[in-house]
Amino acid sequence: MNYFTYHDLKKENKHGFTAGDKPLTEKSLVVREMVVPGMAGYPDMHIRHIDIIFEEQKYLLITMTDYELDQAKILEISIGAAKFLKTRSQRN
Repeated sequence: MNYFTYHDLKKENKHGFTAGDKPLTEKSLVVREMVVPGMAGYPDMHIRHIDIIFEEQKYLLITMTDYELDQAKILEISIGAAKFLKTRSQRN
């Protein structure tokens, strides 16, 4: 399955989309929503899977944020994901 990630983590200064470069495991496909408790000064990490269809191909978008996503943010991320995939497809 094609996948990519979206990060918005302030403490790690990690923001934006990255292409998936490692094979997904069964464990990563089972988890749809999860909160990983923060440690050592890091806030909780919210992980969510969002299915995206782009140019008739299905992608799994894995979001990792230090806040809970509301519907408006999910829409904003989905629009950004389409732009990210379009840019990548134009390069190939």
